[in-house]
Amino acid sequence: MYIRKLKNGNYKFREIYKNPLTGKYQEANCTFGKNNNQTRKQAQLVLDEKIRKKLQELQSTNSNITFYELSAKYLEMAHKQLSYNTWYRKQCTLGKINDDWGHDLIANKITPQFINKYLDNLLYSKNYSNDTVASYKSCIDVCYKLGRKYGYVSKNPITDVQVTWRSEAKKRRNEIENKYLEKNEFQKIIKDCEEQKRPDLKDFFTWMYLTGMRCGEAAAIQKKNIIEDKDGNYYARVEGSLITIRNEKDKNKRHRKSNSAKTYAGNRDVLLPPAAVKIAKNHCKGKKSNDYIFVNEWSKSDGYFINSKLNKVLKSIMKRQNIKKNLVTHIFRHTHVSMLADMGVPLYVIQRRVGHGDSRVTREIYLHVTKQAKKELAQKLDKIQAFVRPTAEKQRDSKVQSLDRHGLSS
Repeated sequence: MYIRKLKNGNYKFREIYKNPLTGKYQEANCTFGKNNNQTRKQAQLVLDEKIRKKLQELQSTNSNITFYELSAKYLEMAHKQLSYNTWYRKQCTLGKINDDWGHDLIANKITPQFINKYLDNLLYSKNYSNDTVASYKSCIDVCYKLGRKYGYVSKNPITDVQVTWRSEAKKRRNEIENKYLEKNEFQKIIKDCEEQKRPDLKDFFTWMYLTGMRCGEAAAIQKKNIIEDKDGNYYARVEGSLITIRNEKDKNKRHRKSNSAKTYAGNRDVLLPPAAVKIAKNHCKGKKSNDYIFVNEWSKSDGYFINSKLNKVLKSIMKRQNIKKNLVTHIFRHTHVSMLADMGVPLYVIQRRVGHGDSRVTREIYLHVTKQAKKELAQKLDKIQAFVRPTAEKQRDSKVQSLDRHGLSS
């Protein structure tokens, strides 16, 4: 280890190592404020770790990288690729996995059997849902895919994992009807907003109900995003979501609009019905082009509508109004889908309107509502048939008697 005193009084500690790919020597260094036995020991540890990681990156599948280190590399890269909220959810899930597995498991030595037992335990001992366990499996998978891509691991054990999924068909059927509101349930929510003297909440909930926007999309609508075309139709241009930076103490930096919507299909122009146009015009008054049109007027808020906060508000409304469904902001979006399906709007048109390239929930709600409509149609057709049958039977009997008289019946 080489030590050199810098002009500012600090000390630079250097160590030389050989690059196995080029055969040339390279330097690793670190800086400390002192040069004594303690700092030299610390510097040596830091340099050894830097060299180990660098050699690990240069080597192929002979890596002893831990899953904890592999997940950190994935999150570092994903932060540049994913939306903040998606990245944050993956960070939380991988954090839980690393808490369960510890930080010392060598990624190359983790087997499909180990992962199978872990995921099955989540399902049947901790009673996690299939969807939650699928998200755990997906997070493990993307880490190993990155590891394979850069040569940190020799194989991806997830390819041989076979989770013993629980049967949730009945639960799924029950959940679909609970994912959207009936008209009277929506009216109860609006009534509660009026009783609590929260016109800001009333308008925000109504906007999501009328447009099918996600909470973050609706919260990020700016005055400049309300557009009128040459025919007098009004649109809301969705081109980003309001995101909250966790653990940011400066409230002026805590919330910002993302550069694009959640998915590739999310950037879109949403045609506004008259009631939504009225809300937009009312909330655009006195605002500048870049101002958000919806402002949270609760005194303790930062002035923004945040999904997690609104879900707590909806839980209170649910109790006060005795609504049996699980109220979250996404229920307004699902309700919009159900209304359009009930009106006979094609699925692909609905998906474009709500910004879904493909969505299991949207599809299931659509199929459920159209299936109910078919049942109702069948019942109505039965009534028509019952109404027509006596005349038809009478005519048939008359024809038979006529044939008998002429000796033509068999």
